[in-house]
Amino acid sequence: MATADTVHGGRRAPLPPSLALLLATLLLALPLAAAARRAQHAPFGDRLTLHPAVRLAGDTGAPRLRLAPGGLEAYAPDTGALRWTYAREGHRPLQALPAHGEAVALWDDGLVTGTSLHRGALSVWHRGVPGWLAAPAARHAHGALQLLGPRPDTVAVVTPRLVTAYGSDSGDLRWHREAGPGCAFDSARTARRAGFLLIARHCAPGTPWTTGIAAVSAAGPFA
Repeated sequence: MATADTVHGGRRAPLPPSLALLLATLLLALPLAAAARRAQHAPFGDRLTLHPAVRLAGDTGAPRLRLAPGGLEAYAPDTGALRWTYAREGHRPLQALPAHGEAVALWDDGLVTGTSLHRGALSVWHRGVPGWLAAPAARHAHGALQLLGPRPDTVAVVTPRLVTAYGSDSGDLRWHREAGPGCAFDSARTARRAGFLLIARHCAPGTPWTTGIAAVSAAGPFA
């Protein structure tokens, strides 16, 4: 059986069979290692597509968003051109909001994402909502995704047991607020007053009426 060889002083000397087998194994492993590296770029099943029509300087305003069957679509606010698309294999976005040049979205598996376009590069962060799998009602509730702050720079996710706030630009955890024993937040019943997000909170009979509303802001919970 022929083996790989090398050259010494212009003359070819056969490699030992053990070394030849090692080299052959390494050569076979290279494509597998490259495929593994490519797979690491999409640990959440991400499919990000930046469309060439928007590779223009100054196209950084908050996008107009559309929940499409295949994922999330972002359009330039001035021209209406399709800016980028973001899909996650096997999942769909439930809600999406523009946030100061970025877009935040809540997905059906309880993942919160923030997508931004900066200098022609598209990036995304991911955060898992605590207790999402244990709260199936949250997957069908309206208003679970809320933006806070004048910029706004904070995104809050309201589930029956918890309100969790993240930085809209990086996904850093800002604060969380529990509903409390015997109580549950109602994301479908919210209002805004003087910079605060007011969330209806249902509690067991006999609790004080003041427990019926929770107030939060970008800085944190108020009541």
